Amino acid sequence: MVLAVTTLLPVANAADGQILLRTEGANAFIQVQGDEDDDWRIQTSSDLIHWSTDSALGILLSGDTNAPLRSVGGPTDSQRFYRALKTTGLYDPTLFRTISLTFTQSNWGTLLANGRTTGSNVLCTLSMDNGATNYGAGTRYKGNTSYTMSGTKKSINIEFDYTNATANLMGYETINLNNAAGDETIMREPLYFNVMSKYTPCPQGSMARVHINGALWGVYSLIQQENGQLINEWFPSNDGDRWRAPNAAGGGGGGGFTSSNSAFAYFNTTNISSYQSRYELKTTNSPTADAWQRLVNAIYVLNTTPTNQLRDKVEDVLAVDSWLWFLAIENIFVDDDSYWNKGADYGFYYEPESGRIHPVEHDGNEAFTSTMGITYTLSPVLGATGNNRPLLYRLLPINELRQRYLAHMRTVLQEDFNPVVMTPMIDAYHALSISAIIADPNKGFTMTAYTNELRALKTYVTNRYNYLSAHAELTPLQPDITTVSGPTNTVTATNVPSITATVIANGTSGVGSVWLHHRGKSYGRFTTVQMFDDGTHGDEYPEDNIFAAATTNYPAGTRVRYYVEARGTNAAQAVRFSPARAETETYSYRVAITTALNTPVVINEVMASNTNTLADPQGEFDDWIELHNITDQEVDLTGRYLSDEPNNPRKWQFPAGTRIAADGYLLVWADEDSTVTDSLHASFRLSADNEELYLADTDANFNAILDSVTFSAQQTDRSYGRTAANADVWAVMNPTPGQANP
Repeated sequence: MVLAVTTLLPVANAADGQILLRTEGANAFIQVQGDEDDDWRIQTSSDLIHWSTDSALGILLSGDTNAPLRSVGGPTDSQRFYRALKTTGLYDPTLFRTISLTFTQSNWGTLLANGRTTGSNVLCTLSMDNGATNYGAGTRYKGNTSYTMSGTKKSINIEFDYTNATANLMGYETINLNNAAGDETIMREPLYFNVMSKYTPCPQGSMARVHINGALWGVYSLIQQENGQLINEWFPSNDGDRWRAPNAAGGGGGGGFTSSNSAFAYFNTTNISSYQSRYELKTTNSPTADAWQRLVNAIYVLNTTPTNQLRDKVEDVLAVDSWLWFLAIENIFVDDDSYWNKGADYGFYYEPESGRIHPVEHDGNEAFTSTMGITYTLSPVLGATGNNRPLLYRLLPINELRQRYLAHMRTVLQEDFNPVVMTPMIDAYHALSISAIIADPNKGFTMTAYTNELRALKTYVTNRYNYLSAHAELTPLQPDITTVSGPTNTVTATNVPSITATVIANGTSGVGSVWLHHRGKSYGRFTTVQMFDDGTHGDEYPEDNIFAAATTNYPAGTRVRYYVEARGTNAAQAVRFSPARAETETYSYRVAITTALNTPVVINEVMASNTNTLADPQGEFDDWIELHNITDQEVDLTGRYLSDEPNNPRKWQFPAGTRIAADGYLLVWADEDSTVTDSLHASFRLSADNEELYLADTDANFNAILDSVTFSAQQTDRSYGRTAANADVWAVMNPTPGQANP
């Protein structure tokens, strides 16, 4: 949001908020009204060309009319302009947050320590430099190794919904202030997370200055909690099973476990009792035994499937590509708290929509390791020939997956983990935090040690990058994908579009084969088909390096995601992807929704705010939708759909056998209650603010839209319906479901 105002102009608007200049006597104050989870950089200018962030204005939280105010002083003879630029959120890596904790208990330190083992919280007030305040936060110390290390600065877990179930801090219910024990730069974990989160499920991280009871307590890593909110950011829902492989897998403790206890190892049985001491089930929406059985089944498939079937079968239970990104990045960053090293201290999530398990990064404070004999010369394929890391020794010997893993490594090295990119990132974190680190009374190290560690971190990145770039596993050349082209015209469900890619040789690597991967959802397996350049598979220009393949006739409204893979002719058959971050990033096109010429059934009346007008058979006052058969013949709705999403007309399907009598009416409750069978209950609710509603035809008829209605804000206990049978004029009604409106 950009604002240009003088002290005489009170407000400027943007799509996601408005910035106001308020006066009180001779003083003026800036306020941003908008989403209470957002904050903004407040900048000033005298000429609308040169802008700067005034340290006195800094960052300001938005909200309603009671949002924080920031003084801009009194009258001035010169014209001043202000603008607000939205940050990327609480964990914006370009910001150095200031967080203040206030305890009323004199023994708060002892209470925090007790809470670490008991799980109990200590009440405190939290405030931030952007104006955010929480008066009922619950805090306790956290950590294992980091807690036992000397010093008074301990890691802190803060729950904002401790006393108020709806409270949060900029949208987050829980945060972690990590003391970065053993890391004098205090930036390794944020660096690691900000790279990994581009490619695979991972917390966010930044840095913060922390005050306790008015005194500077120290500089911390500000790290996102691994919880349901993190899962919702990465997955379609939080309805699955979230797990952690605990850092107690046995054998060789202290780093470098020899055991595979918590590493997806198979113990020659599918009895869940043999696995229950190896993993922690953090959350599930299913019976606990079902969650355990899903995990054991994935372990069984990974470990026992014959090698010649594993590539296909493992995709049904594991999100293979996500695991390869995860394993590659843990290796690149030489993360001591990793699957490859400990076989533990990582998280994973069973996604019910796809039936597959995904990795979730858990801990990153021991990245860039140079202790325990682990150095920058760590092999990029460590574990591929061992016997205690099944995800590595079962997947990487499959050359297609090995080359995918190595291609992902090359992408991270090119985009992020190299001196050209990483050194400025390190310097930026240093510039943000150095003054606070100097002043930190509890840092536990000298500034000479800090300077040496900062220099060592940059050197480590350079050495690791050079080592990997020259490694025999990563030097084979890949074919070049110069262009990828998808549908440019409207795609309907009645046609099957073709994807083309221009793929050329790269030095000694020719083009061995080209593959198209596509899917019609944001989750689940991709369908893989080979692309050809011989003039017989959809490419009208044979032997010109333009490869082509068709997707399929996806349903109307589908966003089709796709990417291209090119395999080389060298011995390694080295691989390149386009986009390079596939499957995290893909190309896409949308299948258009078409409208039927005639419809036997129309949406006749809706109520989006029902408090006491009409109860469903369960006695609940829910949203409802009334359909009307406008013909003199009974209509079978089997296979047809209702939806409130224009790009997903197949949201809720009528049960088989659903019929409307000639000139009859049918009521559907929009209450998300799929458990009820004695009446019709759609899988969505209506919004009383504004809504779109669609009645779509069967899959066989390509989900053409039979009828639709769009309405704005609705009155409570008043319906919105057609003014007469078959009429296209709608108006607010006194609800009369079951008959045509007058």
